[in-house]
Amino acid sequence: MNSDPHLNAKTFSWQPNAKLLLFVLLMTPLLISLGYWQLDRAQEKREILAEFKANQESQPVGFEQLDVGLNLQYRQVQFVGELDASRRVLLDNRVRNGRPGYEIFEVLTLATSKLKVLVNRGWVQASLDRNQLPEIAPVLGQVKLRGTLYRVLKGGLQLDDGVRTVESWPARIGWISTERATEVFANDFFTYQLRLDSDSVGALTTGWPTVSVQPEKHTAYAVQWFVMAIVLLLLTINANSNLAAWLKFKIAKTESDAL
Repeated sequence: MNSDPHLNAKTFSWQPNAKLLLFVLLMTPLLISLGYWQLDRAQEKREILAEFKANQESQPVGFEQLDVGLNLQYRQVQFVGELDASRRVLLDNRVRNGRPGYEIFEVLTLATSKLKVLVNRGWVQASLDRNQLPEIAPVLGQVKLRGTLYRVLKGGLQLDDGVRTVESWPARIGWISTERATEVFANDFFTYQLRLDSDSVGALTTGWPTVSVQPEKHTAYAVQWFVMAIVLLLLTINANSNLAAWLKFKIAKTESDAL
């Protein structure tokens, strides 16, 4: 008697392959987990975009009017103070339109508070000669800066740039946050940095994407992972049984009986 189920199409039967089933048992939960992870990422991006829209619709306020108990991410503000161009940070490896460059950070001393504010003035193109740093005109005197509050989002990978202490200014570093600014500048900083608007005093080339990947793209990725899990299960069933032959036999028999 032949044990190959594919040669007996009249009845559905199994012929399990232990190694293949073990592989599927390991891969299926992984594919499903990746799908749900992408759905979670899509929801996170929706919340970020909703937060951005709500705070961008608010009127700009001064530092004294801010409620620090609220989520101030993307809140529009206008701060009065003096920028310190003598201690400038160049955030390295910032690419715009395929061109390498730097984002320029300076410290704002507020007119009405002892706290410092880390200010992102925007992007400048880098020279092909790494030893040549860009020349940037300083902002002199007390000015009113307009922009958006921003705190670095969690989950990003920060590579070690090897910088522990700054020995000379300007300093070129690989990443910056308000927490790291406390170490780099040896000052206490407001928990949000200020990204300047394009029409603000001191603005360079500004404009930052709210999210790098839109929620719809994450959802599409999730669908792909779920489809892959379903396809894997169907292929496994077919490889461990005579499903294809059995279905073909049933369809042929149904058509024959109908004649």
